[in-house]
Amino acid sequence: MRVRGEKRMFRIFFPIVAVLVLSWAIPADAVTRIMPLGDSITKGWYGSVNRWGYRKPLYVGLINGDFDFDFVGSCVDGSFADPNHEGHNGWRADEILNGRIGDPAAGKLEDWLVMHQPDVILLHIGTNDITAGNQDANEVSDILDEIDDYEDNADKHVVVVLALIINRKTYSPATTQFNNEVNTMALNRIANGDDIIIVDMESALNYATDMYDNLHPNDNGYTKMADVWYDALADCVSRFNVAISGYVFEADGNTPVEGVLIQADDNDVNAVTTANGFYELLVDYNWSGVVTPQKDGFGFEPNSFYFADVNQDLTDVNYTAALMTFKIAGFVFEQEYGTPINDVNVSAENGGGVWTSRYGGGSTVTDSGGYYEVWVDYSWSGNVVLSRYGCSFEPGFRYYEDVTMDYIEDQNYTGNEFEFRITGYISNDCNMPVEGVPVFADGGGGEDITDSNGFYEIWVDSGWSGAVTPTGRFYTFDPTSISYMGVQADQTDRNYLASGGYDLDCDGYISLGDVDMMTWFWLENGTGDIDKDGDVDFFDFAELGQAW
Repeated sequence: MRVRGEKRMFRIFFPIVAVLVLSWAIPADAVTRIMPLGDSITKGWYGSVNRWGYRKPLYVGLINGDFDFDFVGSCVDGSFADPNHEGHNGWRADEILNGRIGDPAAGKLEDWLVMHQPDVILLHIGTNDITAGNQDANEVSDILDEIDDYEDNADKHVVVVLALIINRKTYSPATTQFNNEVNTMALNRIANGDDIIIVDMESALNYATDMYDNLHPNDNGYTKMADVWYDALADCVSRFNVAISGYVFEADGNTPVEGVLIQADDNDVNAVTTANGFYELLVDYNWSGVVTPQKDGFGFEPNSFYFADVNQDLTDVNYTAALMTFKIAGFVFEQEYGTPINDVNVSAENGGGVWTSRYGGGSTVTDSGGYYEVWVDYSWSGNVVLSRYGCSFEPGFRYYEDVTMDYIEDQNYTGNEFEFRITGYISNDCNMPVEGVPVFADGGGGEDITDSNGFYEIWVDSGWSGAVTPTGRFYTFDPTSISYMGVQADQTDRNYLASGGYDLDCDGYISLGDVDMMTWFWLENGTGDIDKDGDVDFFDFAELGQAW
């Protein structure tokens, strides 16, 4: 209750009696321990059908308001979820402080404070003092002193919500006088640093309809008392956190983005999206601020959300994520004359990355001006490769590593368009076409791979000289190569014979049929000695398998 070394700020709650509140509150992440303290009106035995007095309706209000609290005390009355309190039938203020002589086991304020460690005390005391004719605001002040002593000893802060007590069904001027004196005393303490909230219970009830007997409210009156307590507690009781949740998806609205940091602008509250793209951010009740998604290399739509006074869970607060992509662009010109070459295929390796391969942009063809433009993912590494039938390029490709910027300068290529074709077929000993044989022209010529008909087509420049050579690990070729000198016309029917001991069924492929032939050879003790060791055995199968 006593505030040491803190700046004091005050707020008026009720117009009838000046109510000043030091603006201190329980930390938002703590459960607020509330001790209802007083006499039978706190206990609720008289006038409350279920003997919970104001405590049950106050409990319901706080729960509905998302407050995080716990009623504490050594007494338990009323059948509801949190019935603890320190309401003692017939007790006066001095007995609350010192204990009742006839009931020492019930304890006294000092015991209850140490045992239950309240953060907030709801103090309604004095009715029995007035009945006995010895009411004294100084005895209420003594209770406040005891709370101050507890704060000092326990190094703990306690807020006291101090009631100007209810009057009686038959109006009691002594009660009003007592309340005035209590109010003056409390204001003086507040001016000296005590954290006290004064609430006007006397003005809260309609004494014609809200009283059970001359001293005790009925349930309607208790509910009105609960409303007054609630209004005072709203600024000093912590509330449960509220959740802001949603998903982060790619532009298709279906693909989740994992590992996105969702962060509040105070940097103390954050969450990270799961493999499903889901996040849940827990913020204080009535929190206001900005929530921003962050992930290296990504942009988001929207880039943030602003929230004001969040007092309920918010769902479907979703973001759309887009990986940053970067442009690689330039021109392809003919080497000799500098004219643009169109229809050149320009491709980024691996489609330009996972994102670009999914949404496009990782490959293109040059336009009529020879211009190309491909896009790649943030941090992509790989080659950009050019190809066009009948052309070679310098350089043949460019390698990029960890791309985090556009590449639009000095990204040009020169192309050499081949002018003449060298064509032919490759067949095996059984005159069957052999597919998949690489054929190369040296000296700057082109290259090709035989198709299913054994056909190849090589482009070379006008005047080219060199050799065209087929290659294959499991074949020998006749001729091994064909040489050309100063080519000035298409060269056709430049055929090769492929020989190899692996194509046993002579179909032009090394395949399952050859395994079948090998098995037949073995069983029939025929040929098939591929490794030339004098036996048809598993070693021959192994070599055939390697060739296959």
